Amino acid sequence: MREGIKPNNVLCLYPYVKEVPIYEFFPPIGLEYVATAVSDMVESIKIVDSRYVKDPMGQFTPSIDTALVSVNWNYTYDEVCTVIRQIPPHVRVIVGGRQATDCVEDLFGRCPNISVIVRGEGEATLRDLFSGRPLEEVKGISYVDNGKVIHNESRPLFSLKDVKRPDRKLRTTKYRATIRGIDLGFGFDAIMSSRGCPYSCKFCTFKLNPLGQMRKWEARSPESTIEEIEAVDADFVAFVDDNFTADMNRVEKICDLIISKGIKKMFLCNVRIDIARRPALVEKMRKAGFKILMVGLESAQDKSLAALQKGFKTARVREEFHVLARSGMLINGYFIIGIIGEVEDEMLAISRYARDIGIDFISLSRLRWEKFSALEDIVKAAKGYYIGKDNGIYSEKYGRKELTAILKRVDRDFYTPGQIKQIIVKAYRLGILTPRRLIRLMYYVPYILLRTNASTRRLKKMMRH
Repeated sequence: MREGIKPNNVLCLYPYVKEVPIYEFFPPIGLEYVATAVSDMVESIKIVDSRYVKDPMGQFTPSIDTALVSVNWNYTYDEVCTVIRQIPPHVRVIVGGRQATDCVEDLFGRCPNISVIVRGEGEATLRDLFSGRPLEEVKGISYVDNGKVIHNESRPLFSLKDVKRPDRKLRTTKYRATIRGIDLGFGFDAIMSSRGCPYSCKFCTFKLNPLGQMRKWEARSPESTIEEIEAVDADFVAFVDDNFTADMNRVEKICDLIISKGIKKMFLCNVRIDIARRPALVEKMRKAGFKILMVGLESAQDKSLAALQKGFKTARVREEFHVLARSGMLINGYFIIGIIGEVEDEMLAISRYARDIGIDFISLSRLRWEKFSALEDIVKAAKGYYIGKDNGIYSEKYGRKELTAILKRVDRDFYTPGQIKQIIVKAYRLGILTPRRLIRLMYYVPYILLRTNASTRRLKKMMRH
């Protein structure tokens, strides 16, 4: 039997020095959940975020005996592996996260100092592991025994009701909203009020974890969610739910409680276009302090929306976006570049389509295959398409280089000077940008404008003089 683990002093490390841009200033909430889950089982535990600590290895004092490391993205994966290998040899290393679950064998090969990899959701597994039980008896972990990687039985999914909300006192960082490192002048935090998604878009795996386990959409009560909001001292709070508005009656109750309790915070959340069918609720969200809605639209082409099983067409989007636009909230649209069957002109149509329907921001990504998604069979059936080594989906005509160039062009075409002005004006009216915050942002505006086709030459000429 392999000896169990009973740590005393734990350091939880978020090893990303450079973050996925859209999550630049988000706290590592997944790591915070697992740290909170085992905080009562150890003498001390703290969370170190490498984005904000110049020398994270210097945090490993002689008393630290265990490191919990979150490997959640494939972004800068090589650099993350380097960080893990640098952890002092006296420290036992336990790794978890979505990317770790996907790459167990590879991580053990790259980082021989890893003792255990926690697969899937880690809260219950870590409590079991930290109890000192022999490794063979702990569900949901992988480890190396005599040179062979051992995968224990996967752990069944647990109820969200059993999860403790993150203890923010474990942080060593105070999070601030930023753009490319420029502080916008207010504190930022994140809350998870639900997990999973009730829809079945073919490109998405929110309903499945990397082990193929299906999580039905499950939510915390409005009262529990409000208790956490009240405990947060940040000005701006992001709901990191995959689909915050899956139950609109619950959303309305949350808004009612925010308003009745006089909570004065700003909120951001992911929504589905269906929310526009309840304009009274959209207005109530605005009154409650919701400032930014993130909407998954994916494509400007009906054929692509049908292929991805989005459940709506562009005509409906155009019609229902009038409701969202009237709310005055900032709207972000998620779009995918490289959808199977789309040609360059159809991808480039995203920028005009997004402006026409009243979107303020766009977030672009390339189409990717994730384990257990329905895309693998679609790719196999599509002539000339293949899954790349980075899990991106490419074709003979549109490889990674070509799709990256198209993505950058869509981004440049969308963010015209007029579009940037619209964002700033709306953010000011919403109270996101105060005069002081606006002054901070103005330092960055010239660099934003340099990304647009219309202003690049003129600004470069002005800067030379």
